[in-house]
Amino acid sequence: PLMNPAEERLCEALDELIPKMKPPKIDIYFNMTGKRVSRGTDPKDFVDLMKKQLTNEVLWEQSVKQMIMDQVKDFYECGPNKQLKAMIKRIDQDAFKRTETVPV
Repeated sequence: PLMNPAEERLCEALDELIPKMKPPKIDIYFNMTGKRVSRGTDPKDFVDLMKKQLTNEVLWEQSVKQMIMDQVKDFYECGPNKQLKAMIKRIDQDAFKRTETVPV
């Protein structure tokens, strides 16, 4: 409920941007589903996930486990803290060792 006004504005903005959006150059993962969207996918096929991700439960553990199953080799956390890296440590020690924090 708290984020509903923000979700409405996000939906409007994304709807305006759809004609300008290009397929991703790399695979992307949505925390809402924990599933991969393959590179080259038409943005119209995943824009609804972008809209819903703001107000839905985050499936972080499932997302990381899916990336590991998909043989993602390196993980990068962009930002000043190491929160995501700490969560990865609890999920998979090997993935934790391959996680870099990039300050921005």
